[in-house]
Amino acid sequence: MADIRQPARLTEAVAQLLGRAPMLRVVLAFAAGIGCAELFPSVGLLLPALLALMAAGVAAVGASGRVRWLTPAFLPFLWLLFMALGFLTATHHRTTPSDGLPASGWCVADREPALFSVRLADTPRQAPRTYKVAARVEAVYDGAVWQEADCPILLYLHKDSSAAALQYGDRLVIHARPQQPDSSVNPYQFDYRRYLLRKGIAWQCYVAQEAWHRQPDSLASHRGLLAWSKRVQRHLVQRLQATTLSQQHKGMAAALLLGWRDDLEPSTLLHFRQAGIMHLLCVSGLHVGIVAWLAGLLFFFMGKLRWQRVLKGSVQLLAIWGFTFVTGMAPSTLRAAVMFSLLRIGYMAQQRPLVLNNLCTSALLLLFVNPGLLFDVGFQFSYTAVVGILALQDPLRLLVKLPFEKRWTAPVRYVWKLVCLTLSAQLFCMPLQLYYFHEVYTWFIIANLLIVPFAGLLLATVLAVVLLPQASVLGHAAVWLAGQELHAADGLAAWVGSLPCAVLDNLYCSPFMFVLLAVALLLVTLFLRSRLLWPLPVATALLMMAAVCLTVVNTRAANRHEVVVYKADRHLAVECFDGRHSYLVCDSVVARNPEEIRFHREGMVNHCRTLSTTVLPVDTVFNDGRCTLQGGILCFGEERIDLGLKPKRSRR
Repeated sequence: MADIRQPARLTEAVAQLLGRAPMLRVVLAFAAGIGCAELFPSVGLLLPALLALMAAGVAAVGASGRVRWLTPAFLPFLWLLFMALGFLTATHHRTTPSDGLPASGWCVADREPALFSVRLADTPRQAPRTYKVAARVEAVYDGAVWQEADCPILLYLHKDSSAAALQYGDRLVIHARPQQPDSSVNPYQFDYRRYLLRKGIAWQCYVAQEAWHRQPDSLASHRGLLAWSKRVQRHLVQRLQATTLSQQHKGMAAALLLGWRDDLEPSTLLHFRQAGIMHLLCVSGLHVGIVAWLAGLLFFFMGKLRWQRVLKGSVQLLAIWGFTFVTGMAPSTLRAAVMFSLLRIGYMAQQRPLVLNNLCTSALLLLFVNPGLLFDVGFQFSYTAVVGILALQDPLRLLVKLPFEKRWTAPVRYVWKLVCLTLSAQLFCMPLQLYYFHEVYTWFIIANLLIVPFAGLLLATVLAVVLLPQASVLGHAAVWLAGQELHAADGLAAWVGSLPCAVLDNLYCSPFMFVLLAVALLLVTLFLRSRLLWPLPVATALLMMAAVCLTVVNTRAANRHEVVVYKADRHLAVECFDGRHSYLVCDSVVARNPEEIRFHREGMVNHCRTLSTTVLPVDTVFNDGRCTLQGGILCFGEERIDLGLKPKRSRR
């Protein structure tokens, strides 16, 4: 017999959650307004003005108490007010190509190189062929005089020692041709232009080796906290490079402690990615949390009195922001620092604060400063992981009842708690992982159990390597210990990544399937927390719907017969899809390395559920009964395409 109290219990639980965490309603309404501004950019100020007027009117009437039937609508219309605020904030921060430029621009219409002065807004980072760095245009030369400007731009500098020596704050005079980033010109291609616009960047340009020069003493005129932070980060990286660690371990140490990933070897990245612990090499919430925990260990003897909590929390705040400073104040580290700072402040104010309320406050603050963070993958993963830990860790831990009074169960309880923490964070992030990266790491629990518990010791050891004198006995001991720990971490990651089916890739997830998976996960969490029975069959039905959608997509892919001509810079690339197999006809450069055009074809290949690809150089002769290539003529089914291959001239 069904429990007739279930709806009342659910309503009471939801009301209790929203009542104890009022910031949850605020941040959801604010995020909805940002989403509306992204979906309907042409609406302008009409929608937020209408919502604000409706909310203000109903709030005034409801507060007066004269019309009692409107009082229940007070909160929904208040949410509309925050939606309008989110819409206005996102509209105000929207970037356009003309923002910050003088009226003359930089001769974009003529498509000619321009002379302009820029200030580097970050430390140059290595790309495969260039050094990439964000900068701000300070002045543009129109042929007669310099005109002031204030426009962000992304520079790709020719890879040489001069570009590698540049630092944050350097001023350069550049002669180049700025252009807007490419949008998604190929089917299902990642929209790079929209990605940069959300970060406030509307222009990019490639700068040749002889087309720039650094102004003398430009760095000395640029001072500030961020400039000092970048210099400290670069200095600490150089100290790590001067140690006797191997080159591989130097790259791992710089990434682990300072977020500097330029020196990481491809093999190390592959090992940690396949093991599902790439978050160890990206300084973010995990590292900030470890630093706060290490600082809290100094006061393990203190109790829970108010002054003790304030003293302990103050030291933790200093440690958090000190760590953020030495890592160059990267956006991901700043985001984590704000989040953990508000959590610590809440603990200092109350002995048992509502963590969800403080978490939502930090999210609202970050979104108000930069609404584009809502679409940032790192922002989504960080907050989703923390919400997953808060919502799912305790229900999972209570599934297995251990005899807590027995001392011998203490290690078991600790391991089980780590398993529940890792599993809750990974499960909540899995829909995002499938949607953005189309892959799942199957053995992530093993890697997290073997390596993550010792991440605090590893972080402390690398910090000792940086701070201790290299010539001292303690310095030598710290270097030796760090080398052993880094070697063990890389070896364990390589072993976990080599296990069978370590990475399940090429997994399709449409936006509709993402919503189904996310809602099903929330329903399962509700079932585990409230013990209501109805969320479980509903979640099962949603998962079955997702499976049906995937079956339909695979069936359509198996019957696909299509030819796609890619726009891939200066490369020739034509792909013929025959079911789950494809033929890639390309020039010799792409034939030797198909990764050259991975960015252009990855979305289409994943959408078509392609399992295998035959790479055919354009000048080859091929015929397997389905696809024919000869003399630059491609025949695929009824399609006949002349690829424009010029015949070779015979020498006499």
